[in-house]
Amino acid sequence: MAFNDIIGHERQKRFLTYLLERGNIPHAFLLCGQEGIGKRKTALEFARRLFCLKKTGCGECRACVKLDRGSHPDLVIIEREGSIGIDNSRMIAKEVSEHPFESDKRVIIIDNAETMTMEAANALLKTLEEPPPYNHFFIITSSEREIPMTIRSRCSRIAFSPLAREQLETYFMTDGDQHQARLLSSISFGSIGCGIFWQDEDNFSLREKLAAAVCGKDKSFVALSSLAERASATDHSVTMYLTFLLSFFRDIFVRKTTGEMSFVTNADLEDLLGDAASDLPWIEGSMKRIQETMRIMRYNVNRWLVFENLLIHVARD
Repeated sequence: MAFNDIIGHERQKRFLTYLLERGNIPHAFLLCGQEGIGKRKTALEFARRLFCLKKTGCGECRACVKLDRGSHPDLVIIEREGSIGIDNSRMIAKEVSEHPFESDKRVIIIDNAETMTMEAANALLKTLEEPPPYNHFFIITSSEREIPMTIRSRCSRIAFSPLAREQLETYFMTDGDQHQARLLSSISFGSIGCGIFWQDEDNFSLREKLAAAVCGKDKSFVALSSLAERASATDHSVTMYLTFLLSFFRDIFVRKTTGEMSFVTNADLEDLLGDAASDLPWIEGSMKRIQETMRIMRYNVNRWLVFENLLIHVARD
C-alpha cells in the first residue's frame, strides 16, 4: 500500500493522504529536507496512489505494475548528475501541454531541483504559472534556499525532518548486527540514503583512509590525490565525504575538549581520534576549509582538484 513502506514522516504522509481523499490536490509541491530521507520516495508513492486503479496503491493493478517497472507514461522524472538545464524545462513544458496518456493525471518529479540553472528555473516558472489542471509537480530539494523564491511561492511546501536514530537503527538491523546498525544510525545524520552509502564496503573503507590521511598517517601528494579522486567521483560521493570530514573534525574537537567518547559520531574511529595531534587552530581552520569547500562544490568546478587541494591543506603534518 502507498506510504506504508516509508519510514517516519507520519505528519507528511497524513497530509498527502488527506489531499488524495479530498481530491483537491495542489498543482505543485516543494518537498524540502536533507538528502536521502525519503522525499523522492514519498513523491513516487503519491503518484502510485494517484494512478492506482483501486486508488489504494495496491501494487498489483496495471498502473502500479508499470510504476514499479518505471514505464508509466504519465510519470515524468527529471534527474541528472550535474545541473538541470533549459532543455529539461522545455521538455517539461511540452509534456504538460499534452493530455495524459493513460491516467487522468500526470505527475512530474524534479529531483535535486537546486541544480537548476537560472535559465531552466525561469522556464519552469512560466510552466508553473498556468499549468493545465491535470498536472502535478513535485519539486524536490535538499537546499531550499537555492530554489528561486518565485518558484517556491507557487508551491505547497512540505518540510521533511531527519529521521530519529532509533528509526535508522531499526531500518539497518537487517542482518541482526546491532553494533553495525547502531554505527550506521550514528554516521547517517538522520538519512537512510546516507546509511546505504556507508553500507558499501568500498565507501566505508575509503572513509577510514581519509580519516587516517588527515591525521597525518600518509601525507604524500600521490596518496592524497588518489583519495581525492575516489572521493570526488560523483556529486553525491563528494557531498558524503565532505560531510564525513566535517563530522570527523568535530569529533576531534569533542575528544580534545572533553576527553569523552559519548558525544562522538564516528565511534569506530576512536584510535585515530586519539592519535590525532590536535591543536585547536588546526581543528578550527580545517573545519572552515571544509565548509568553504562545500560551498565551492555547488558550482561547476573540478571536483577532484578542489578536494585534492582541501586534503593537502587539512592533512596533519
